[in-house]
Amino acid sequence: MECIFLVRTGCLIFPEGVKVEKGIEQSKASERTGHKALRIQYFRRRLRKIEVLKVLVANGLCPKLSNEELRLWHLKKTYPKNDEFMLWQRINENAQVNPYYYRHICLYEKLDMDDVVDRFILGRALYHLAQRRGFLSNRLNNSEDDKESGKVKTGISNLEKEIKDAGCEYLGDFFYKLYAERGSTVRIRNRYTDREEHYRKEFYAICEMQQLDCNLINALERALYFQRPLKSQRKGVGKCTFEPRKPRIAESHPDYEEFRMLCFINNIKIKTPSDIDLRKLTDEEKKKIEYLFYRKSKSNFDFEDIAKAIADRNNYQWIHDDADKPYKFNYRMTQGVSGCPTIANLIPIFGDNWKDALAETYTRGIKKDGTLKSLEEIVNDIWNVLFSFSSKEKLKEFAANSLQLDEVQAKKFSEIKLSHSYASLSLKAIRKILPFLREGMIYSHAVLMANVPTIVSADIWNNQEQRNFIKRELRELIESFSPKDKELQGTLDFCIKDFLRNNYELAPGATDILYHPSMIETYVDAKKNADGVYQLGSPRTNAIRNPMAMRSFHQIRKIVNQLLREKVVDCNTEVHVEYARELNDANKRKAIADYDKKLETKRKSYCNSIIELYKKETGEDIEPTETEILRFQLWEEQKHICIYTGKEIGISQFLGSNPQFDIEHTIPRSVGGDSTNMNLTLCDSVYNRTIKQTKLPTQLANHDEILVRIAD
Repeated sequence: MECIFLVRTGCLIFPEGVKVEKGIEQSKASERTGHKALRIQYFRRRLRKIEVLKVLVANGLCPKLSNEELRLWHLKKTYPKNDEFMLWQRINENAQVNPYYYRHICLYEKLDMDDVVDRFILGRALYHLAQRRGFLSNRLNNSEDDKESGKVKTGISNLEKEIKDAGCEYLGDFFYKLYAERGSTVRIRNRYTDREEHYRKEFYAICEMQQLDCNLINALERALYFQRPLKSQRKGVGKCTFEPRKPRIAESHPDYEEFRMLCFINNIKIKTPSDIDLRKLTDEEKKKIEYLFYRKSKSNFDFEDIAKAIADRNNYQWIHDDADKPYKFNYRMTQGVSGCPTIANLIPIFGDNWKDALAETYTRGIKKDGTLKSLEEIVNDIWNVLFSFSSKEKLKEFAANSLQLDEVQAKKFSEIKLSHSYASLSLKAIRKILPFLREGMIYSHAVLMANVPTIVSADIWNNQEQRNFIKRELRELIESFSPKDKELQGTLDFCIKDFLRNNYELAPGATDILYHPSMIETYVDAKKNADGVYQLGSPRTNAIRNPMAMRSFHQIRKIVNQLLREKVVDCNTEVHVEYARELNDANKRKAIADYDKKLETKRKSYCNSIIELYKKETGEDIEPTETEILRFQLWEEQKHICIYTGKEIGISQFLGSNPQFDIEHTIPRSVGGDSTNMNLTLCDSVYNRTIKQTKLPTQLANHDEILVRIAD
């Protein structure tokens, strides 16, 4: 018999990785990153002004500034104090001459570009546009549930209405009108503005009115509106479970959506009136439910929709329900099912055969070497465009030029939004598994078959006769395998490898790449340090991205390594760790904190009451202990009456150096009772020690009297 000895126990408590202010949780780094973001914003705004000034100086649209002056402003934040430059920016409140006035003039009057004064007016209007650029919607980050984004869009919409009601067409013209009517006391810029509808629209109108050269327009446009793209987050994506060198695929990829759909469909089992046991769906039944996954209106739905499509209304149930409906399924009706939202958005544009339609209309279907791209490559191209383009306009332009869509269809295409969550497998692994899922295999069987073509080589697999032989034999082996079968030696993957080695000449280790459903990323084994003591390595893994979980693992590693160095444990020691995962929930942490605060308030109240009542009854002072506070709490809960004897209890009878009442366990500890407050009562000490002892209340002669007192 194996003996287990408890070597050492302990609790490791570390604070949550958040900052709490006035009961509100936020990241500890939020304040620092907020300041950094503000510094970057100021720097880039300064850089934008400098780039605009370079263009204006080069084209004589503003007073001369040297490269050294602009360089010092860029690097040292030393603003140019050139007198002519400062005068150029000055406004005249009395004459209501300000940048908005210049923008108004440039929109409606053709200036003389041979006149220096007019050129400087144009330059001042353009320089003013560099100070604000307005809100630019990013389709990748713009969520319908984003409150801030909704607030901005509402503000922009309200401003559009104000501009229209004022009889203006352009933002600068509207602001000039406000300035002229209300003066400089009103905050004109206290509004949300849109880059495309307000600033760019006005910029192009000014350029058109002043008939500027195309090269100058391009240079100004780049200086004013260039914006570096967001950094790609794909570098932080974990690695595939089956292909450790390949990154995981996004859940929005069409191949993954098909993979997820087939995994679910192939796992559905049904029992009809003509069936004895549960069975898989037939091809006809599968066709009945496939449309449910391609509904644009429902990216997720309940399993009941599937049951209804197969068995009609009210004829179905979960197999373990008490009802006796004719159609029984192996899933609850409330089971959630993930649809195929990406494919569902492509079908209305390209039709049911959307892949073939893409191949026909795609104008970039030829590789650099002159060969045609495969259907998979074309689908991957289109998905990458939808996944990575941040501008709706650019996406619409791509749809018109590269997919040959008309205006309406191109607009629909540009409005497709994809999820940016990631799966656990790579595209390479999914494409190896998909062919077997399409044949109706369940996920675990398809995974076992997925890498067999690679193991036996393409030549053998492409041979129709050999391929059919392998699939037939392995499918029979997989479906009939039982670990209790004495004729089969080893696990299922061992039997598959043995079959491949026995039938084909394979290189040593060729079968090691066979996929297995239970494959996971493993931790590196402990290694000896310089002192010859085993130490655990880093717990970092691609499988876990939660920072709080990773912090816990690092703490566990630190403790175990310390115990190894102290020789308290060794390689054969079993270490048990209990991780309070639910404490990661901010709501639960708040509830626990509020409960603890309530208990502390109640404890202080009990303490004050003890001091006051004890002094009143005995005339003596007392400093209550934790046990005495507990006695007082039980005394209050029992309404100053002993539940067992009915005696009235005075405060001096259970407090002080010689109490006459004990803290008694309702369910004795000898029969499994605990010491929680729910199991404790204040009981006459004589009764407790001579009569109650280790009995249950139901075993006492006066049990009925006890029940009456409890009811009261």
